[in-house]
Amino acid sequence: MLSVCHLVSWVDRLSETVGKAISWMCLAIIAVMLYEIAARYFFNSPTSWAHEVTTMLYGTFCIIAGTYTHRYQGHVRSEALYHLFSRRGKAIVDTLTGSLVLFVLIVFFVASVDFAWDSWQRNEMSSRSTWAPPLYPFKTVLPVAVGLITLQSAAHLLRDICVAFNVSCDACADRGVETEH
Repeated sequence: MLSVCHLVSWVDRLSETVGKAISWMCLAIIAVMLYEIAARYFFNSPTSWAHEVTTMLYGTFCIIAGTYTHRYQGHVRSEALYHLFSRRGKAIVDTLTGSLVLFVLIVFFVASVDFAWDSWQRNEMSSRSTWAPPLYPFKTVLPVAVGLITLQSAAHLLRDICVAFNVSCDACADRGVETEH
């Protein structure tokens, strides 16, 4: 049980660290947009790259920030009947749905790795501007983000299994891992 608690705690810390690190990307997006505005309106010299860079940065920010959001279960959830269940009942429902979600995420992870690998093999470049940046690094963000959210989903599933089957979660709580959703 202790090793499970260490794993869950490690995944939570990873999601927390990644979420806080990726939040700084907002400043990079703002900097690029301010540069584009200054170049376009003050110097009459718009860039050919700013739009694509901000699109790629924002896409990266949104998909990776999903891991942090999932860490705190901040995604939308339909709770018409869910709130009526006991803590154990909620854990049972979450174990069933979490297992399905984990399966879907694993399938999506495999597909996203193939998607990124194909882009790397073709040395794929953007055709949306004259700048034509490489797309393969950006497309690699997808399997990384899906992998991170899969790890966080597995951590939630392990917690839910502990609660659903009345396995003591005190060891997890003693090590700073939340057991309450």
